[in-house]
Amino acid sequence: MGYYNNFNFRAAPPIPAYFIGAGSILLGVHCFVRPTQEYGRFGLPLEPAPRAKRDRGEKRERGERRSSSAEEGRASPLVYIKGVREVTYGVALGVLKWLKHDDAVTALTAVLALAGLGDGVVVWLHGGEKNRRKAVGHWGAFLILGGWSVWRFLTTGSSPRMVGSGGFQVFRK
Repeated sequence: MGYYNNFNFRAAPPIPAYFIGAGSILLGVHCFVRPTQEYGRFGLPLEPAPRAKRDRGEKRERGERRSSSAEEGRASPLVYIKGVREVTYGVALGVLKWLKHDDAVTALTAVLALAGLGDGVVVWLHGGEKNRRKAVGHWGAFLILGGWSVWRFLTTGSSPRMVGSGGFQVFRK
């Protein structure tokens, strides 16, 4: 089955799925390349910098950097987990589309929409007053990806049914 399913124009075009997948991969790569800047882009404050040893009454070791201010923060290793999540979502979306698993692309896009909804809630609750507008951006991604998933479901006639026997079931159209 090709792109148009033998000229059945109910098949969803592949470009948006690849575009969303590439965007997700780029967001994930940004977590690795610029982890401290990713916090601001996402809408969360940096983790507090550890107190200097001198502040706790301990001597600073040779070559240890002195903190320039109490406001200085650092990136938590969790930002790398976020990067892995984003890259994995993007690769999975691209691979599923390339393998022509349109129902799976629709389902994964709905999952991405839910991730945007959850990210928005986290930013709203923990990002501080100045980052609340970024939560709205996450919710916008939820609406766009969720709407696209619903549109794909309705226009492509996706209604998988169970086929198979025993404990192993397979989805087929």
